[in-house]
Amino acid sequence: MLSQEFVSEMKQKLVESKEKLEQDLAGLSPHTEIGSNPDESAEEVELDEVNRDMIARINLDLAKINKALEKIEAGTYGVDDAGNQISEARLRVLPWADKAI
Repeated sequence: MLSQEFVSEMKQKLVESKEKLEQDLAGLSPHTEIGSNPDESAEEVELDEVNRDMIARINLDLAKINKALEKIEAGTYGVDDAGNQISEARLRVLPWADKAI
């Protein structure tokens, strides 16, 4: 069982991470206009792919963070969906870890 102090510390980290990711997400666009020249268009397509990948990754992390915050509120933080304890060491590294190793 995780201590209340540890859970509070992780909640703070989760909230900070969520705010940072939301700021990062606000600065990304799935489409970038660079220009009409073919070289610029190729660069534009590549940048769009990178941005879409980053947006998808950030959204996935935000979903995991929101789930972890919900678990904190429900009193089930630190337990995966199968009922296994997630170690404190793992949660320190990745506060939104959703699987025990």
